[in-house]
Amino acid sequence: MALPSAAMAEEEGVANGSDVVSSVIVVTGERESDVVPGSYRADASSLASKQSVSFLEQARTINVVTQQVIHDFNLDDLEEALQPVAGIQLGNTLGGTEDGFVKRGFGSNSDGSMLIDGIRQPRRTYTTATIDRVEVLKGPASLFQGQQDPGGVINLVSKRPQYETHTEVSGEVSSFGGTNTTLDTTGALGDTGLAYRFILSHEDEDSWREFGNDRRTTLAPSLRWEGENSSAQITYEYQDYELDLDRGTVFYNGEAADVTRSTRFDESWNRVYGHDETLNAWWKQKVADDWDLKLTYGWTRRQYSDARANVTNVSDTGDVTVRAEENQGYDRSEHYTALDALGNVEIAGQRHELVIGGDYETTRDYLAERYFGDSVTTSTVTSVTHGQLSQVTSDDINTSRSNRLDETQAIGLYVNDRWYLNDQWILGLGGRYTWFEQQSGEGEAFVSDPDYSDSLFLPSVSLLYRIDDASSAYVSYSESFVPNGTDSDSGEGLDPERGKGYEIGYKRQWNPRLATSVALYQLRKENVAVSDNGVTRTIGEAGSQGLEFSLEGALSDRTTLLFSYAYTDTEVIEDTEGTEGNRLPNAALNAASLYLAHDLAIDPHYGEWRIGGGVRYVGEREGNDDNSFSMDAYTVADAFVGWRHDFFGPDTEFKLNAKNLFDTAYYYGSGGDTRVLVGDSMEISLSASVGW
Repeated sequence: MALPSAAMAEEEGVANGSDVVSSVIVVTGERESDVVPGSYRADASSLASKQSVSFLEQARTINVVTQQVIHDFNLDDLEEALQPVAGIQLGNTLGGTEDGFVKRGFGSNSDGSMLIDGIRQPRRTYTTATIDRVEVLKGPASLFQGQQDPGGVINLVSKRPQYETHTEVSGEVSSFGGTNTTLDTTGALGDTGLAYRFILSHEDEDSWREFGNDRRTTLAPSLRWEGENSSAQITYEYQDYELDLDRGTVFYNGEAADVTRSTRFDESWNRVYGHDETLNAWWKQKVADDWDLKLTYGWTRRQYSDARANVTNVSDTGDVTVRAEENQGYDRSEHYTALDALGNVEIAGQRHELVIGGDYETTRDYLAERYFGDSVTTSTVTSVTHGQLSQVTSDDINTSRSNRLDETQAIGLYVNDRWYLNDQWILGLGGRYTWFEQQSGEGEAFVSDPDYSDSLFLPSVSLLYRIDDASSAYVSYSESFVPNGTDSDSGEGLDPERGKGYEIGYKRQWNPRLATSVALYQLRKENVAVSDNGVTRTIGEAGSQGLEFSLEGALSDRTTLLFSYAYTDTEVIEDTEGTEGNRLPNAALNAASLYLAHDLAIDPHYGEWRIGGGVRYVGEREGNDDNSFSMDAYTVADAFVGWRHDFFGPDTEFKLNAKNLFDTAYYYGSGGDTRVLVGDSMEISLSASVGW
């Protein structure tokens, strides 16, 4: 559960006559009041502006999945955490080992859109054990985030150290088999101004499919310091894992293979194993009454290897060919440094919220050895035979495809001004100048493509009108840019992508706890990278346009809700391979979700009871860029019931969750007709936690 904010802790300390105030009265660090504990909505966000901006003054669409939503519905990983956000669907996830999301029609597992505390991360999967909330900024976001896809960015906000001492131990068992356990402890380190947090999580879960298991251990210590004129935080996370690589099922003649949902076409040795490390740190210093300086540094590294039995072909007669492959020595890393001057000044009687800064980023993606083994054709689309394919040997190394490197360096200078023209009008003016250099190549002798470098200017403009104290309207325009890197199979360099987006929106806050937003948008993108059965290429130009609506917050003191709807119309505008007019893959025309929770009015002597349910609808989606097959629409329901009591201590909870309550069969993402992801069957989980 979310911990009390510093302000609430201070008030409670006064009321109880305790000495809590002396420990937390200096806690004025950023993000403390963005989400009220227990809420289904965020009051503010700094994702779009690097400064905390209230909901009614955000000239962009920002969706937030709060800690309370994550907790109520037991959203264990990022894939589940984004289910309440309409307009986001899964794309190619490399068999569930690399999160990849389609946002407003655009996106992939390699688009660079995944952030932790605003810092880009390499391709990986994410659990929610260390995450306080998830923010989604829709539309081009290159002003501060640099190399980005125009669909938007997803920011995971870490659980930060608190000055109020609290420890929680939790565990979970699942009907799939396996357990999750977590220790989360935080508090002040004496009167030093330091606060600590330590999270230890271990997941060991079986797959509901005919074989497979995921194991992951996460260790995350962090420190925070608050002074009179300065503050700082450092967060480290280490994750060791061995994950099931499940490519899903195959489609044949436009239909899913005629096998059970649990049937797999690969082998039980399909695995990814390795470890991830992330270090994020920042220092914020007040240098004048109206100015702060903030230095941010981020480093992250992923080292792993994998073994795969990949379906490479389905013949006209339905015979399925599977090939043994292996990648040894993946090494992906990111370094990020930014220096920002944050000002809140008055010029000629008008208020300006200014951000002036620059960043430097290096991205390195290296693969040491690649192996291609034997192929077998022993299965069909109606019958699968396992155990006939052997793993690769040392003789199967492909020297021309090994020693692969893709490296990018980028320097950015940016400025943004939120200019309060008067009490009602806010003009946003921003721009980023970026210089980048990219090198790629592969092979035993490292045959390199010519280095590519370029520079460009990316503008951002918005105008917001405060209609009254409870509503606002806005228009915005922004651009994006991202190098495409190389095709993972052919090793050929792909042209960089350029995007631009327009948005017009309206926001209303019905009361302090309930708010509505609606937005119309149009995106255009050149050199769009699309992947079909492991082959990636770019199409000339594609576009999306649509409408998004959300209603989130509290309907009453006891009832909270989260509703969202998205209409996303995508189209290939130009393509040399004749796909003009096609829809982009994995983008649903219509999607909606509704999540509700209610605290029952029961005598407190019997504990606190909370019940809830959710339903999400995702419309039909195309499975590839050729639109040769599609995945049907589906509706999935979830439910939970929770009971809190001081049975074992002052903060004890038991919770029963049901996911896919009616055991709906569905397909939720595709990397081509041999790589279609199968939605989970019904899962029942029981969790318990004790806090003190």
